[in-house]
Amino acid sequence: VAKDLGLQLPALKDRDAHVFDTGRTRYFFLDLQSGHLSVMEQVDREKICAAVAKCVLNFEILVKNPM
Repeated sequence: VAKDLGLQLPALKDRDAHVFDTGRTRYFFLDLQSGHLSVMEQVDREKICAAVAKCVLNFEILVKNPM
């Protein structure tokens, strides 16, 4: 994530980076030590969007200090 945002790895922690899922269930985790975005639990496609051909999970990454 740090690389994608054009930041050095320590900047994620220094700037209080957070992942916000748009749904009820929190699926993603941002490891501030490694900069990796990971899945917190198994994603059940059938449960989330069984009737939809294209299944998308939206999330946002907020980096503060300064935004």
